This record gives sequence, C-alpha cells and structure tokens, in this order.
Amino acid sequence: MGAATTHRPVTIRLPLQQVTLVAVETQLPVLAAEALLRSMAQVDFARVLLFTHEWVPPRVIRGLEVVDIPPLPTPSDRSYFVLRQLPAHIRTSHALLVQWDGFVTHAEAWGPEFLTFDYVGAPWPGQPEGREVGSGGFSLRSRHLLVAGQNPRWPEWHPEDEVLCHAQRDSLERERGVRFAPVDIAQRFAAGAQMARTPSFGFHGAHHLARELDEATLQRWLGLLPDAFFLGADARRLARALLLNRRPALVRQLLARRKAAGEVDTESRLLGTATSIMGLLGPRTA
Repeated sequence: MGAATTHRPVTIRLPLQQVTLVAVETQLPVLAAEALLRSMAQVDFARVLLFTHEWVPPRVIRGLEVVDIPPLPTPSDRSYFVLRQLPAHIRTSHALLVQWDGFVTHAEAWGPEFLTFDYVGAPWPGQPEGREVGSGGFSLRSRHLLVAGQNPRWPEWHPEDEVLCHAQRDSLERERGVRFAPVDIAQRFAAGAQMARTPSFGFHGAHHLARELDEATLQRWLGLLPDAFFLGADARRLARALLLNRRPALVRQLLARRKAAGEVDTESRLLGTATSIMGLLGPRTA
C-alpha cells in the first residue's frame, strides 16, 4: 500500500450545532453517503441530510436523514435544486455542502471565524484578485445566502457556485450584504484544485482521494464510478495524484476503466508507462 491513509487518529470531536451537513446526489448516493459519514466521524452536526431518489444500503446511512427527491439527471438540475429548493430544508444558521469527492479531514483546522461569513469555499485558481472564492463542492453557506440565492429574477442557475460567486456576487454583496470569505480564510477552510500546504478543514476534488482513502476503499470507489467520470479531467488528475503517491495498482485500475470507457489518449499512455516503471520500484513508504 502507498503512503495514503484515512486512519489518522481523531483527537477531537468538533461541536457544530449551528451547521447542517448536506449532500445532494441522485447519481452516486452511496459514495455521497460515505462522504457524509467521513465528515461525521470528526464533527457533531445539528443534522445530516442526504437528498437522493435512490435506495441507499442501511450500512451507510447510520445517523443520516435521507430526503427523497426526484432524480436530478444533469448537473444543471442539481444546481437548480441547490439554489431554489434546498433552502426550505435548512433551519440552522449555516449549511456545509459536500459532494461525493469531498469531506471533512481535519476538524482541528476549523476556525470560528468561518461562521462569520455567508460563503466559504476552496479558492479557484486563475481568478482575478478578490474573486477566487470559491468551489461549491465543499462549501459553508449561511441560511441568509441560501435564501438570497432563490431570487427568481436571476436568469441563470448553473453552475450554481459560479452563479453565486461570480455572476451574482456584486448584487449579493450590494443588495443583501452577503459576505464572501477572503482567500486566506478559504485556503484554511478547504483544499480544491490545488493541494493544501497545511491541513485544511476539508477538501473537494477526486485527486485528493489519492491521499485520503486507503487502497481497498479507493479500489471499491473506482468500481462504483460511472464511465463518464473516467472520460473526464477529474480522472486524469486522480491518476496523476495516484502516481505521485506511488500507488501503481490503483493507477492501472483507473487507466483500465478509462480505456474501457473509450478514452486512450497520449497522457493515459504516458501514465501507463510511468506506472509500469513504478511497479518495478515498489510502493513509496511513509
């Protein structure tokens, strides 16, 4: 096994009774439920809600409230639900929204100042100064912001985090007094496209799973993901991260699924060659 592990000692349980933990997922509800459970391992939330239309095996829903909703077949449908329908279910001052590829990893990195903002999410790279925040895949949102996002005058609703943080940010700040976290706070809150230099409260992005999941768990997760994942950029980023963590068996599994899905590009071939060489060297030790 490589250096990655999820079995780090839990030294504290963080009480966050002001926060509802939420996942909205009708495509991969089992993985979303596991992301919720991993977040619950370190934090006591007021409520934990999984919005889905599919049955989830009981072994992964202990302590969760499963809320039945119609299928959300496209990302646009999910964005519409988050902006227009989710607020009715939130009674706490804030909600922590996660997706299947993001969860709490370091409860000790929590800062009470996070709750002084209406939106905190991992910074996006390459954005103008003051507009870097942030990714909605692991984001803390106040109920004030959630209600403001229901504005029926907004012509767009997808991607919902870009609508909030870019398209409508000026109006939210000017008309509703919404406060977006500055980039230094966002970096302490969550790692996103870039790996965090110091432990953050959580993360969003499949490439982080190379460090956060053990071998058996990640093998199982890869087996549950649809072909569409393996055809996209997230799969390439995960393969690179697995390679850096010297986990050749997982890289081979990922590339095999990528090939089966119909994608054999130059980068995949290069990753395959590097993985073969790594297999001769053996896994990296901690």
